[in-house]
Formats: sequence, C-alpha cells, structure tokens
Amino acid sequence: MARPVKWSRDVHAIRERATRSRTETWSRHDIERLFGISRASAQNLMKAIGEVQAVGGSHFVDRASLLAFLDQMVAADSVDEALRSKHECAEPVARPSTLRLSLPEDLRRVTLKDLPVSVTLSPGELRVRGANAEQVIEGLLMLAQVMQNDLDSVRISLDPLPDQAPLDQELRNLFATLREHQFKPGSPDE
Repeated sequence: MARPVKWSRDVHAIRERATRSRTETWSRHDIERLFGISRASAQNLMKAIGEVQAVGGSHFVDRASLLAFLDQMVAADSVDEALRSKHECAEPVARPSTLRLSLPEDLRRVTLKDLPVSVTLSPGELRVRGANAEQVIEGLLMLAQVMQNDLDSVRISLDPLPDQAPLDQELRNLFATLREHQFKPGSPDE
C-alpha cells in the first residue's frame, strides 16, 4: 500500500499560500517549503504538477501549472488517489543533453576573419553549414563570440549594400558625355 500524502490535510492552506505568493516560477526548493516536504518528494511532486521546465540543470514549474494542480487536489475526493493518478500519467522530466564541441582554445580574440568556411555572411544572409548538429552548433558558437569581439565587422558584412542607383545614374551621365565629346565631327580624336 502506498504511503499517504502528508500534506493532503493542508491542501487548502497550501493553495491559499500559492495564490497569495508573487512567485511566477517555482523551483524545487520553493516546492519543498510550500508543501513542507523533502527534496525527493518535491522532485516527484513537480513531475506530477507537470509542465516542468529545465533551465541550467534546475527544474521549475510555472505558477499557472501549480495553481491548476492545487485546484485539482482541492476538488478531488481523495488527494492520495488524485496524486497517484497524476503520477501515473506524468511525462518524464526533460533532461538536457550535453554536446561535445571542439572550439578553438582561445576564443577571446576570435574575429570575423577567423570564422571557418562553413560560416558565411553576406548582405542580408547568414549561413552556417555542418555535417551534423554539433558542427552547426560549433559554427554558431564561434559566430556568437565573433559578434562579441568584432560586431562592427559582422554588421558591415550583413548590412545590405547601399543603394547604387544615384551612382549608377552619375556613371551613365558621364559615359554619355564622353560619347558626345568623342564622336563629334571635327573633334581632335577623329
């Protein structure tokens, strides 16, 4: 037989404290304090609450998910049964995977000229190519560091070329003037 939920008698008070709280994202530690439970129990409870967000190795639940969960617990005939049901249909918590990346040792001084050929910048376009996800991500990381170190060069490479129309018209006028002077009868070039 499963152990009874020790906070079940306090579910109304817990719901009231959560409602009055200004906390928008609840960490495991916040859940421990709110429910008066241990670390392991808080981790399991967060899974039952659902919508667990993994951020930098920590897990959080948002306010709306917590309040919806507490509403379900308050409305349930048996908190124990309702919690057991939530655990049975709970999604596993997402675990961030680590990437093995090989970046140059000294990224502090990397500039636009140091980007690999797989990263190309042209006016209005940025392209990062790679044989797999890791290579593409390596290119993105290098580009991020280049932007940190050499943003002006990156902007120049990405900004569209200035409007050439006035210059083009000036050149056409110049060539027209030259043609007029070059082909006039009696001109010295004849």
